[in-house]
Amino acid sequence: MISDSSSLILQHQVRRRGANALLCRETRLHLSGDQNRLILSRYVEQYSPQGVRWVERQHSVALADVMRWLMTSGEASVTSHEPHKKVNLTTS
Repeated sequence: MISDSSSLILQHQVRRRGANALLCRETRLHLSGDQNRLILSRYVEQYSPQGVRWVERQHSVALADVMRWLMTSGEASVTSHEPHKKVNLTTS
């Protein structure tokens, strides 16, 4: 698998396929090296007596576009903070 510590793993699955085969799938999100693009990687690996086969597909989008879409299409919630009253810690 291609996981690294800077990725967000969305799906990780290992399945038996028959008596002698294994199928591994992983989907993850990470930022590009310049941190300007969000990349979705889909990885599939198959182990069998005939050998190992794997394929990785990547889809990317500008992070600015994701942020704009999220702000216009996502559900908004508001959290506010009231400033604390000033407390005089000096004693007379």
